[in-house]
Amino acid sequence: MTARLTILASGSSGNVALIELDGQRWLIDLGLEPKELDARLAEVGASWSELRGVLMTHRHSDHWKPKSLGRCWSTRLAVHCHRDHLPPFRLGCPEFRDLERERLVRPFVGERPITLTDSWQCRPIRVRHDGGATFGFRFDRLAETPDSQRRLPWSEEIRGQPAANGPPLSFVYMADVGCWDNGLVERLRNLDLLALEFNHDEPLLRQSSRPAWLIHRIAGDEGHLSNEQAAGLLRQIVKHSAAGRLKQVVQLHLSQECNSPELATASARAVLDELECTANVHCAEQARPSQSFVIG
Repeated sequence: MTARLTILASGSSGNVALIELDGQRWLIDLGLEPKELDARLAEVGASWSELRGVLMTHRHSDHWKPKSLGRCWSTRLAVHCHRDHLPPFRLGCPEFRDLERERLVRPFVGERPITLTDSWQCRPIRVRHDGGATFGFRFDRLAETPDSQRRLPWSEEIRGQPAANGPPLSFVYMADVGCWDNGLVERLRNLDLLALEFNHDEPLLRQSSRPAWLIHRIAGDEGHLSNEQAAGLLRQIVKHSAAGRLKQVVQLHLSQECNSPELATASARAVLDELECTANVHCAEQARPSQSFVIG
């Protein structure tokens, strides 16, 4: 069965994504107020009543709103977050303790995989960012061997082990990243879709009217990826993946003041053309949902 990713909002004013796996729908982050989140869900033909759970990336306020997190309690929606997220959520959202009492909070530890459906698992990937414990998420369709029906480890699956329920399918959502290294490249190999932050154009950031401390923060190793940095990561992912595997690149968290869709797209397209990769490139927006990207 195919998977789908729809970006409901992406940028410094709020971040939410909708994923569909085996017909089940999940949210990544809750960076919009309930009324606006309802409208975005309705616009893409979804609703709170259909959701199975939420995956939280980190504690920065553009990725969660107290009222939307509190609504998870009234709708009995499971919240998957890192254990370091618990104290700020308790302080900022009175209903969060109700979620914990109802055992609707599902803390994850490190990069241990989270089983979402019979066929799909999610692996948190820790990244550098000044929002405390911060994660991207890799989604992999679980492979099975026809004889034993044994679930294969994630490390085997990303090397291309065929699955009984179809070819391996994988995608990543990674919205806030300060910098990257070879360890991150290894975790992002062999994807069908990569949703990755392309936050700013460095010359525009340096020339902006923002205060020096903010420019330093954004450009630092705990801040956000520039177009050049993200394109460099994209280059290494493609080079270390099976030829032709990557089909779609979705650019996230573009700065409205210090970037543009044209600049971000050009930086990604230059790398893909250099490596003769025909993947499509799309820029997610702050003000409206993206198209639904089909994986598989």
